[in-house]
Amino acid sequence: MDPKELIKAGKLVEARENLVGEVKTSPGDTGKRTLLFQILALLGEWDKALRHLDMIGSQDPARAIHVQTCKNLILAEKERSEVCSLKQLPSFLPETPPYLDTYYEALKNIRSENSEKAARLFSSIQRPVVSGTVNDKPFEGICDTDTFVHAFIEAFVHERYVWIPFEYIRELNVSEPKNLFDLIWIQAGITTWEGLSLNCYLPVLYPETFLHEDDQVRLGRLTKWTPLAGSFFKGHGQHVYQAGEEDISILEIRNITCRLK
Repeated sequence: MDPKELIKAGKLVEARENLVGEVKTSPGDTGKRTLLFQILALLGEWDKALRHLDMIGSQDPARAIHVQTCKNLILAEKERSEVCSLKQLPSFLPETPPYLDTYYEALKNIRSENSEKAARLFSSIQRPVVSGTVNDKPFEGICDTDTFVHAFIEAFVHERYVWIPFEYIRELNVSEPKNLFDLIWIQAGITTWEGLSLNCYLPVLYPETFLHEDDQVRLGRLTKWTPLAGSFFKGHGQHVYQAGEEDISILEIRNITCRLK
């Protein structure tokens, strides 16, 4: 099978090996190198992905803007890794929520398997109830099903990784996925209640999905949850949100409009 067929079959490692060989044979083929970059991104090989982007940029200067966009996404992914390992505090837009200290302390307690204290901390957080519509269907209450980013949308703004609290979002529009790139990072537009309008990318996959052993998960075709301490869970695969009583994956979302109670 060729690399695209291997990807379709969910064989990422084989596709990577195949593409490495093809790029060595045809180093000037930017199409093959671009596909290899995307596979490396799915496998979390950020530094190698950056090196191939440098090669694409030098071989095809007309793609400079897209190459820089991809470099920014990789830099944001590296920052995301630091945040998700609790080595760095997240950045926020439009502003840091008042409950950050409590939320972050709860995350640290989950990491140290002190689930009872984490639960007490989470329950003490006062957040507005967000209602609205997702794809024109009403909901009351929205959150991520992953404990770590439960209260936030993850977004990449240029080269920065940011959390955007759901209660700060007035409207979210998500592009329809059309290719492999869009299954890793999807373009979106966010409008906040303060009137801030953002064109950004949303990471389709949960943090550290590349560490999962199932290629169907690493490709975002499946989402699996790993139990953490107590009743908390870590997601791998495609982001899934709970809107009201229903779950919806990130790539199913076209539009969310919100109201605050």
